[in-house]
Amino acid sequence: MRYTVSEIAEGMGATILCGDPAKSVCAWSFSSKEGDADTMFVPMKGERVDAHDFIADAYARGMRVTTTERGEIVPGTEGMTYLAVDNARDAWQRLGTYWRRRHESVPMAAITGSVGKTTTKELVALALAPAGKILKTFGNRNGQLGVPQMMAELEDDDAAAVIEMGMSMPGEMGRIADVAMPDIALITNIGLSHIGNLGSQEAIRREKLSIVNRLHEGGRLLVNGDDPLLAAVCPDSPGFAGLEEICMYETTSLRMKSLRAEAYGTAPWCRYRCEDIELTEETAEFTCVTPSGSVRVALPVTGMHNVMNATAAIAVAEILGVSAADAAESLRGYTPMAMRGVREILDGNILLIDDTYNASPDSMKSGLSVLCAAEGRRHIAMLADILELGDHSASAHRQVGRYVAERPVDVLITVGTEAEAIAAEVRESGARCEVYTASTKEEGQTILLSLLRDGDAVLLKGSRGMGLDAVAKALRER
Repeated sequence: MRYTVSEIAEGMGATILCGDPAKSVCAWSFSSKEGDADTMFVPMKGERVDAHDFIADAYARGMRVTTTERGEIVPGTEGMTYLAVDNARDAWQRLGTYWRRRHESVPMAAITGSVGKTTTKELVALALAPAGKILKTFGNRNGQLGVPQMMAELEDDDAAAVIEMGMSMPGEMGRIADVAMPDIALITNIGLSHIGNLGSQEAIRREKLSIVNRLHEGGRLLVNGDDPLLAAVCPDSPGFAGLEEICMYETTSLRMKSLRAEAYGTAPWCRYRCEDIELTEETAEFTCVTPSGSVRVALPVTGMHNVMNATAAIAVAEILGVSAADAAESLRGYTPMAMRGVREILDGNILLIDDTYNASPDSMKSGLSVLCAAEGRRHIAMLADILELGDHSASAHRQVGRYVAERPVDVLITVGTEAEAIAAEVRESGARCEVYTASTKEEGQTILLSLLRDGDAVLLKGSRGMGLDAVAKALRER
């Protein structure tokens, strides 16, 4: 979509300092290094860097529209159109809301959760595909800057939009919910991701629940009924004790009183239920029971987590008018995204499970389950630090270690100081598992390559910052 400067100024509540109000752009950048003549520069003040200092660099790259909080024209950029704003972040989010309102007729499903947001987003978009053109979050556009950017991609002929929403600090989810104004809010689970910033799982739930703050009238909240913290907000759940017992922001609490949380999962009380589950080394099949009936679902990927995510996808599809049968047929074509549990057969009949994009304690357990279900001469797990766990780090890593010790993992290699707790727990358990520790991914890679034998199955899993994708690359090139 192209938008004129005058439209952008209206949406932002900005003043055009100079330039052509009729000029149009179709892309937005927060970096002076990424953009061209069709890109608007939106400089932000960071903790260490103020991007306003690089407006001239953006101009040199070809960008001809920029916002500014300084109310002045940078010398040498007189050919640039300037929009004056008080706060660039706030203005950008107002613009996202403006775009959303211009396309308010497009049904929107917003997805959040500690684990599985991206995979669920992909599955929901695929389940909705029979309805027509579906907009879905691409790249990492799931935060305070990215969600408004996705709103700019909305078009009136979109059959639906599937937007991923992430947060790491208090208050973030409510701000991006204000931008997206979803029709369906889906929460996959409440885990330990970002607990170092939020303090407790109850605080994480409070943040995630604020996704409903701007839910449209008649909107639906779907939650994972197998997650005790989420089941507690569902009136149908045996664990429901009343919303008054749930810690929520005031806006969320008021909104929750006007809607009814519905669940998907394996429990008999769930409105959308998965049962008769059959997991093989490479596939998952199950029966999805919905209010309109039941349908058999076959996925070309394995793992109970994928069964749950697909059940959520069928629930969203049915709510938005796609039959469960059509959604299930579409899901047969699912292909996992790179570095998210992708299975590859390497030279020597070695199975590589590349799950290096990111990690949490729960997703690490899911990856280990997939590894142990795979055929292999030996099951080898290379597990790196799970970051942003704060004071909960040691206990969370030990929890993963207990999980390893209880499963047929033949070799464990940990990478990083935090992951040493995984190794310690396995050693102390007395499990029949060879355990190695490495300080760096390079050291871990050396250990892995020295141990690797034909026919082994290998899982690589760790937080994105640990860079295990480089180890995956080395395995492919060995």
